[in-house]
Amino acid sequence: MEKNIEVIMLTHQEIKQLLHKGEGIRIEFKEAQNGVPDTLYDTVSSFLNKEGGIILLGVTDDGIVLGLEAANIMQLKQNIVTALNNPDVISPPYALPVRDAEYEEKNILYIRVPVSSLVHKHAGTIYDRENDSDIRVNDDRQISDIYFRKRQNFTETQIFPELKMEHLSQDVFDKVRKLIAAINTTHSWLTASNDRILRDVNFIRRDFSTGEEGLTLAAALVFGKDETIGNILPAYKLDVMVRRENLDRWDDRLPPLRTNLVDTYIRVIDFVKSKWPEKFFIEGEQRKDLRELIFRELVANVIIHREYNTSLASEIIIYTDRVEAKNPNKPRFTGPLDLDTFSAEPKNPNIRRFFSELNWADEIGSGIKNISKYLNYYTLGARPSFIEDDPFITTIPIIIERIGNRFNVLIGLAQLTVDQIGEQKLNLLKGLPLNLELKEIVDIDMLAIEMAKKWEEKSMELDKIRFLINNNIQIQQLKKVESWEEKSGELLKKRGKIILSTLLLTLEPISLEELATSLGYKSKERYRDDYVKPLKDNHLISYTIPENPNDPNQAYVITQRGKDFIGGHRI
Repeated sequence: MEKNIEVIMLTHQEIKQLLHKGEGIRIEFKEAQNGVPDTLYDTVSSFLNKEGGIILLGVTDDGIVLGLEAANIMQLKQNIVTALNNPDVISPPYALPVRDAEYEEKNILYIRVPVSSLVHKHAGTIYDRENDSDIRVNDDRQISDIYFRKRQNFTETQIFPELKMEHLSQDVFDKVRKLIAAINTTHSWLTASNDRILRDVNFIRRDFSTGEEGLTLAAALVFGKDETIGNILPAYKLDVMVRRENLDRWDDRLPPLRTNLVDTYIRVIDFVKSKWPEKFFIEGEQRKDLRELIFRELVANVIIHREYNTSLASEIIIYTDRVEAKNPNKPRFTGPLDLDTFSAEPKNPNIRRFFSELNWADEIGSGIKNISKYLNYYTLGARPSFIEDDPFITTIPIIIERIGNRFNVLIGLAQLTVDQIGEQKLNLLKGLPLNLELKEIVDIDMLAIEMAKKWEEKSMELDKIRFLINNNIQIQQLKKVESWEEKSGELLKKRGKIILSTLLLTLEPISLEELATSLGYKSKERYRDDYVKPLKDNHLISYTIPENPNDPNQAYVITQRGKDFIGGHRI
């Protein structure tokens, strides 16, 4: 460990060159004679947002080395590292090593700051770098320009000038060649040099804007020794836990993984697969392991699409009924992905390319599609959910509890009759998946209360959908009334009843006229504006003829999101 740190220290010659160049867009000097300079974090933020750079502490603005008192260096380093992990100082936090060096018998500190793929703020303000100055950015257009610029940056392509081949693991290169040989005995990597492999997947990169060439973050993550990865990304880790009995802690887990991505992938997929029974199916003429197909995509997506410029951990949690993954992410928007219409964007394309060589990943966007496809073979009717946010949340349901005979609770609360629903809609309703948190509730009155709470909670995420309930209702009160019409009146506000009724009636296509008539509305226009339009705008129902809204045969039908809402699931 000490040898590794010594090798990657800033050399006397490099310091001399920096002092000669002077302050500029990628170089900053701070005196730091009286502790951490007030402007240090302005510069860290601006470097992260612009092109990266290096900060020397113990040096005047005009390049004179004052040095730092040896007795103060440890406290300075500790204060800076603590602050960089504090979201009140740098948001989102960005862990950086603070290193010491010696120049002409004087002690200095230096911080190498890479360009980040995120937009960072110091004390709530965005900073950009112009020449040798840190500029506060308040103009909306300039802020938009910075965010647009970040869309072009990939975390994995950061060049680390101090990262050398000796900091990579020969064992990982050997393992990769064995994995390649198992699937392609003529692959060029079997006889290629380590350098050639790295260049083939752009893990050695030249930055044509600066002339800098070197190993990238991707090279460290895939082939780095553990101490190398720890030096570059001190907060990086992946947690994999089983929470089936002990939901507050864990029943079983992998030790937190801070190692290379090759070993990480192998260990995680073996662990996750071991927690579920085997199931096979025939595709074409091949017998395939569904667990392998589903979890291969999950684990690869967690690794490939992670935002590595963050101190947050990736998590994969295995529950009784599902697997849930949370991954640090640079979101394009917030909300669920529409599995039929989403367009994938690369997050770490070079790492993806490397994984493709090992047959651990396919083309961009294939992971989500394959999980959806193969999950339905493993558990009929199961649909994964993918929530674009920070973190990105993937939920893969393995066990499904269907609404079944609990349908009486739903149509009762909606104040509909079996005849109004009809046999076909009723069968569809019985087959909808129910939130497993509600599975064990036998008492129908308690079930009604808990389902209504789920609907109210979910409606808070929607625009102009106010599903309100009487939160003061007690189970004893609900049991005193016998009819479902009375129970519904006690528990639901009118708007909630109409929203629920509309969703149930659209389980099969139905016209606006039929909806309004079924619910006793004389003015279909008012009903449309008050209820149908908000449900459609929030993608809980949709047109049956979306390409022609004014078609005389136009009708409405519930979406998958609407079905999830009925069952009390995340939407």
